[in-house]
Amino acid sequence: MMGRGWRGLLAAAVSVAALSWSGEARASQEVRDWNTVMAQMEPLTGFFMASRLAALLHVSIHDALNAIPETARYHTYLPPVATQGPASPEAALAAAGRTMLATYINFYSNQSLPPEFSNPLLQDMLPMVETTYDMQLAAIADGPAKTEGIRIGEAAAINLWNERLGDGWNNPDDLEFEFLDNDGDDDPMTGLPGEYVMLDPADTFPGSSQPFFFWWGYMTPWTMTSNDQFRCAPPPSHRNGAFRRDLEETRVYGAVDSAVRTPQQAFEALWWEACDGFVFGGTYSFTRQLVTDFGLDNHDAARVFALAMLTQADAMISNVNSKNFYHFWRPITAIDHYYPGSDWKPLMLTSPNQEYPAGHPMVSGATLYALMEFFGGGRLDAPLVGTNTCGDIVFSSLKDAVEGVINARVWGGIHYRSSGEVGARTGKKIAKYVHRRFLKPL
Repeated sequence: MMGRGWRGLLAAAVSVAALSWSGEARASQEVRDWNTVMAQMEPLTGFFMASRLAALLHVSIHDALNAIPETARYHTYLPPVATQGPASPEAALAAAGRTMLATYINFYSNQSLPPEFSNPLLQDMLPMVETTYDMQLAAIADGPAKTEGIRIGEAAAINLWNERLGDGWNNPDDLEFEFLDNDGDDDPMTGLPGEYVMLDPADTFPGSSQPFFFWWGYMTPWTMTSNDQFRCAPPPSHRNGAFRRDLEETRVYGAVDSAVRTPQQAFEALWWEACDGFVFGGTYSFTRQLVTDFGLDNHDAARVFALAMLTQADAMISNVNSKNFYHFWRPITAIDHYYPGSDWKPLMLTSPNQEYPAGHPMVSGATLYALMEFFGGGRLDAPLVGTNTCGDIVFSSLKDAVEGVINARVWGGIHYRSSGEVGARTGKKIAKYVHRRFLKPL
């Protein structure tokens, strides 16, 4: 699970965190620091678990800050922790961040859990957690308000941890994925046109016989009334002319040996793919940049992060729910059907899950649309710069970033354009739903 450059990036992140505290902390620095720490954990958790962790962290920070009556600005996600006197918001923020991440690390580094959930290397993250916590507390004067703030932050994190512990993250009902068998041959690697089938082991990730985290589609949502509330409309028929045009675009641009894909398009396809495990690294860095560029303080930045991560978490649940419902075939299967014997291969490995709707455009797109609720979709004064281990990518607007992730899945050869567009539109619906109903101003 650990990317090749993870340890070097971890060391660099510790240095950056230390440098950021060498002088007076900038507005929202504390919230951004916790996001930076959390983001380094994604290669160790995997992106499904990372979507849940991001919501756990940022909702607990938001709830800790807004539990203090004298400084609260927004409604909390859970009922606010009862206060017992004056409290430091900064101490509450620090304690919520540290408590949630330390609790998560200690729980999921336990090797008695199944390997898809646990990773003992998570323990390597504890020094960064404790360093960030110590630096944040060191900037707060000792006294009863600091002590009370710590108590509130710890309680807010533990309350949320306990609330979500039974949300279905671990497939508690031991659900087993069943491939369709409409062709009646009992072979999961064959099916009728349009049906998702098991991929050849040479074409997907090692050891992947079932779709990644298929039970995620049945998890308890964070904000939605049900996990199928935003189920997408059906995908196009494989006989549809628009589908065939989409298929042809993916076949031509997404092939590993494509003659028309440019080097820049190949770079962007790979950038949005898990560069050493950081699937959501771009959206996290975009969020940190925006709350900095717009000068938000900790309270407002905490709300932006919390709403964006709630949107991301429910978009992930919704996406898998739709995938499980429609069981639509991947390009590598469809191209083999229409071009038998071509031995077509995509630029990127095809994920072992159903194609429709495209996951990255829906989940990252939902997060980007959540940010548009605050910062708009038009051209930004400062371009968005996303950084990961593949390099840097620049967008002039959040809308451009959404278009970028849709393009990337086509250029990588693993999705159809219309599937990415449907996913992004559905993500937008979820973002608007969450923004209008949760963490509203007091």
